[in-house]
Amino acid sequence: MLFSRWQETVSRFRHAPALFEGGRALSFADLAERLAALPTADTTVIARGSATDVALAVLQAWRDGQAVLPLEASSALPDLPAELPAGTAHLKLTPGIEGKPRAVFFTADQIAADADRLAAAMNLRPGIPNLAAISVTHSYGFSSILLPLLLHGVPVHAVEVPFPKVMADAIDAHDAVVIPAVPSMWRAWHRAGFLLPEKIALAVSAGAPLSLELEHAVFENGGLKLHNFYGASECGGISYDNSATPRTSAADLGTPLDGVLVTLDASGRFHIASSSVALGYEAARDGEVLGGGEFLTQDHGRIEGGRLLLESSGAESINVAGRKIGPAKIEAALMATGLLEKARVFGVPSHDPERVEEITALVKLKSGTLEQLRQRMSGTLEGWETPRHWETAADEAEWSLSRADLKKRHTCLP
Repeated sequence: MLFSRWQETVSRFRHAPALFEGGRALSFADLAERLAALPTADTTVIARGSATDVALAVLQAWRDGQAVLPLEASSALPDLPAELPAGTAHLKLTPGIEGKPRAVFFTADQIAADADRLAAAMNLRPGIPNLAAISVTHSYGFSSILLPLLLHGVPVHAVEVPFPKVMADAIDAHDAVVIPAVPSMWRAWHRAGFLLPEKIALAVSAGAPLSLELEHAVFENGGLKLHNFYGASECGGISYDNSATPRTSAADLGTPLDGVLVTLDASGRFHIASSSVALGYEAARDGEVLGGGEFLTQDHGRIEGGRLLLESSGAESINVAGRKIGPAKIEAALMATGLLEKARVFGVPSHDPERVEEITALVKLKSGTLEQLRQRMSGTLEGWETPRHWETAADEAEWSLSRADLKKRHTCLP
């Protein structure tokens, strides 16, 4: 189904530009020609590298009837299940236990439903390119940038780095662009002063909470409205703020997308029902709900006047400027040094609202020094994954606290 959709896209837009990357423009016909030169895939395809590389790998998987796993170039290859659930066409990775990611499985229909829903809600269209400043291998970038390209003919301009000068040049190359990004990027670009509403047809913010301060500052500076978008890897897009003026509450997640039903379960968490909900997890945990068109988020909130309002998140993963990591991965890396008796990792709120959280490590040394531990971590974890705060003089009682309790306790500390 997905490959036939791609063939329709090529037929409609054959000679139109599809991908702008590295100073070159590839047409849809060019992508089809490059795809024809790729060998037949006989197992799950790993899609990584440049935006062009990822697009071709995805198309290769669709053509050959294989599942595809988009993966960051710097990420290690995961251990995938020997057998995938029947009908699996797409995999995503989410933080798992013991520091190992776990797969989430999707059918072709579920993936297409998410892309079609986003394209309709955001009015994505072939005449206005998507500016790819975020990774197209992450769930957000894949659904809002890569899938609209392959299924709807919406061109993509990939930028190598999201620096202000690079972004400004990319914007100037087109009459208008759509930019999906995360709050930390919007803040940096706002400070650089090049965000002109005349050239930006749509500005979307997701991946982390969008502060009212930033949203209002961008709007007041030139009239550009940042549209808050809420979703989850397990179900794709959930809600979207399509208002023309800034929100009055930072908790406002907008209204549910067409075809998405949001209710509250007994604990006050958002329960999602839609055609884009995944088949399920590789290894489900007690209390999790995913499959059969239903997903229970870890986010608590309320629904007022048809709008979703976020109150808190119970997810264990740590959100660092829109990038999420499971604390177990960091704990495993810390213990692997051989310098520690034990370690606990958790996130605490950052004073910078666009950073969201900062990683804190509670450690008990058995040899070496804290500086030696930090040095070893620099060669194991990426910079953003490395703890920003270290605690070695912990009260013994802290080791029995949950991560949620540790977060509360250390949030209150000076």
